[in-house]
Amino acid sequence: MKPTAKPAAKPAAAKPERIDPRYSTASINPLTPRYLSIVAHERGHDTASLCRGLGFSAEDLNQPNFKISYRQGSMMIRRGQKLIGDTGLGLAVGSRQTLVSWGLVGFGMMTCATLGEASEIGIHYQKGAGSLIHIAMELRGQQVAIVADPQFYDPDIEMFLIEEAFSSMVNIVRHLVGPQFTPAAIELVYQPPPHAAIYDTIFRCPVRFGCSRNRLITDVNWMNYPLPTHDALVAKTAIKLIEENLTVEQEKVDLSTTIERAIRDNLKDLPSLQSIAATLNIGERTLRRRLNDAGFSYQGLLESVRKSRALELLSHSKFSVADVAAETGFKDVRNFRRAFKRWTGVAPTEIRE
Repeated sequence: MKPTAKPAAKPAAAKPERIDPRYSTASINPLTPRYLSIVAHERGHDTASLCRGLGFSAEDLNQPNFKISYRQGSMMIRRGQKLIGDTGLGLAVGSRQTLVSWGLVGFGMMTCATLGEASEIGIHYQKGAGSLIHIAMELRGQQVAIVADPQFYDPDIEMFLIEEAFSSMVNIVRHLVGPQFTPAAIELVYQPPPHAAIYDTIFRCPVRFGCSRNRLITDVNWMNYPLPTHDALVAKTAIKLIEENLTVEQEKVDLSTTIERAIRDNLKDLPSLQSIAATLNIGERTLRRRLNDAGFSYQGLLESVRKSRALELLSHSKFSVADVAAETGFKDVRNFRRAFKRWTGVAPTEIRE
């Protein structure tokens, strides 16, 4: 008898809720699920079915100070995509949002003197505004790039999250400075989706797919644009309210996010925990203790960032395994292969195939 061919190995199912407390900790403003339910209702769908069994109801999403976990939010987005069947759903949800949607964070942005200051407020307090991904801002010569990175490797909803983030940002900025705002370019890791033509309507700028990072790029001069709603006194009050609204759990999440961002921005030249502590004006031992109290470790966060970045590049780009190894901070491709096999249970080439 001819032996049956052995099926190709599949990557081990990720269980981030067991290794990363941010996956199942209810610390996120339910902005995205709330607007997903609004879009679903407007299109004639039953919103109750989106929440059933997730530990909250559609009514809970409209309660002050109600928080959800990443796990709950991601599951609801999956249901929404299946129920509504719109591949551009992220664009629809993001474009529906205004400054008011972002609550206290949006209010704080309105009081700022310039668009640059407002952007810094929005990024610093992004969890308070309901972000389900990592958002950072970097200066690139005469341009500023808003960089979006998935918090967890979640390919089923990755495009939704990036679309929702960038379309809501553009809509918010247009509420702040006027409809004339247009990004210089949009760069996206994934390949062109079936609804790619909608990008032109929303962003009104060149959109490039298959890039190494998800970036919304704009001219640096926009950062100096004065906001007509600026009020210095009210701005101080707004920041105080935002700070008071942060919970202890949120502060723990912010600490891990800060360290992950430092790692992500310097993957090719990894920062030590000592250097990160110095930028935070605290001692290395204090930072290590705070991380441990929050349920994290520097090595665990480093592995998480490397794994997520490697999976993202292997899934969407044409980069070779050696290129991905270099992009994730490995000097030796053999060490990368061994680490990747430890993370996923399969070789990098098997993920790509």
